[in-house]
Amino acid sequence: MSSVDPSLRRPDGGRWCDLEGAVLLGGDARNTPEMRRIAAALSPGAHATVLVEICGADEIEAFDAPAARVSWLDRTIDGELRPRGERLATAIHAWCAEWACGEAPVCTVWLGARTPSRIVRMTRAMLPAARVS
Repeated sequence: MSSVDPSLRRPDGGRWCDLEGAVLLGGDARNTPEMRRIAAALSPGAHATVLVEICGADEIEAFDAPAARVSWLDRTIDGELRPRGERLATAIHAWCAEWACGEAPVCTVWLGARTPSRIVRMTRAMLPAARVS
């Protein structure tokens, strides 16, 4: 039996604290508690980016993960609510274009369970190796 808290295990069985390189955590406001736990568990060698799609500024929460860059992506633009996943997809695309290029990029992506499947497929297609969970 493992002594590691199961919430700190990655879907592939590894531990979040063992990751190095670029790490992207993406989802909506409902995923914030899990993204907060994962970001806090990451090693100092990980370059963490957290993308949270929200429906208004009232969904912004404190995110105590000093090593992570957190972006709140508000779906409300000019008083209208944009389609779910639109802002998240754009931000993930930009992140993948930046971090997944180069000789041997080391990057890991975690997407919340309610992330639209089209975004998961896009992300997998952009990464050099399947490290999307």
